[in-house]
Amino acid sequence: MSSSPQIQVDEDAQMKSAMERMVDSYDSYMRLMTLGTERRLREMTVGLAQLKPGDQVLEVGCGTGSLTLAAKRQVGSTGQAYGIDVIPKMIELCRRKAEQAGADPSAFRLGGIDNIPFPEKKFDAVLCSFMIFHMSEQVRRRGIQEIRRVLKPGGRLVVVDLALPASPVPRAIAKALFGGMLQHELRELIPLMQEHGFVDVELAPMNYRVLFLPVLAFVRGRAGA
Repeated sequence: MSSSPQIQVDEDAQMKSAMERMVDSYDSYMRLMTLGTERRLREMTVGLAQLKPGDQVLEVGCGTGSLTLAAKRQVGSTGQAYGIDVIPKMIELCRRKAEQAGADPSAFRLGGIDNIPFPEKKFDAVLCSFMIFHMSEQVRRRGIQEIRRVLKPGGRLVVVDLALPASPVPRAIAKALFGGMLQHELRELIPLMQEHGFVDVELAPMNYRVLFLPVLAFVRGRAGA
């Protein structure tokens, strides 16, 4: 049985509040978790999206903008990378980082996954990194539909998130360290994406370790014609 609308609203409000408290510490947290290799992780994510010069790309839930800026470096001066987030202070921080990087600050805008502020069929790729389960099921379902709306036919969706390792010992350690962030599995997205017109949907681990553990995976699919 699905949750009531009031419970879903409360769940989303709680998650938003938790992320608002992390604005100032998020970059430091990522440096710690990646042991200083965050740029490599972001470039791997961009690679999964198969971005090329001239592409139009959107990051949903852009946080402090590191992945969006990595995407901008890949698509070059003829392409554009946009980032949206529901937290105003995140967008303010993104715009400051964009200015420092010589990128367009206005590419970062307020917006949520369930109401993406762009026209249909605009993007060659949409990226979601460490955010797809920070929302209620209702918002996530609407969000996948919205992503499908703004993707061009054949456009790619790439979702990166934590995943439990297959081997018993790393799995037990991951549960101990990240248990609260491993309440969902990325495979949950596969039928949802297929329902909303994504094809060639695949799930695979990433060749990247967090605190020496293989706890990252991705789901990738193409918007059908």
